[in-house]
Amino acid sequence: MSILATMASSVRAAASLLIAVVVVTQHQRCHAFQTAPSSYQQSSRLLSAATGDQDTALSSNKQLDKIIAQQFTIQVCTSTSCCKKLQNLGLDQYHLLGELYEKAKIDNIETDLIIEDGGCRGGKNCKLGPCVAVLHEDFDGSVALEGMGQSEFNERVFHGVSMQDDVDRVWGCVANAIDLMADEENEA
Repeated sequence: MSILATMASSVRAAASLLIAVVVVTQHQRCHAFQTAPSSYQQSSRLLSAATGDQDTALSSNKQLDKIIAQQFTIQVCTSTSCCKKLQNLGLDQYHLLGELYEKAKIDNIETDLIIEDGGCRGGKNCKLGPCVAVLHEDFDGSVALEGMGQSEFNERVFHGVSMQDDVDRVWGCVANAIDLMADEENEA
């Protein structure tokens, strides 16, 4: 059996294991996970510098809650389909992991938030890839976040994440969810 056939078999097996139903077991749902946005809204949390240099991106004065951030995991799909789409853009499969890690580092939560590679998020999603999923320890599977497009919200996976604007949008949604959950915890 060739290496590619073995990898494809492994990806199919992993995909079948990752299919899950989101079950909410808490009495109150976090507002970050409740409603789909009516239109795309760029988070004002991160401001890009005029040069477009990601190292000069500015973070808001408000620090993200490290304890809440520890409850989140960002998974970048490393399926064959998503990796090929990145390769067609001249990027390797670790490009998105590095970009998201850099965003976490700027907000000083790189040791709190888990950013990892993950398996296929479903063939339909990978056709729209590269995909990024966000998981929370209180929910089964990936979660839908404010700021996702309608189809992304329905599938609970970010689609077409390849450019800096896409990474900024994903990070803005994650940072917003952390802020909303921290605010709700502080109100309780």
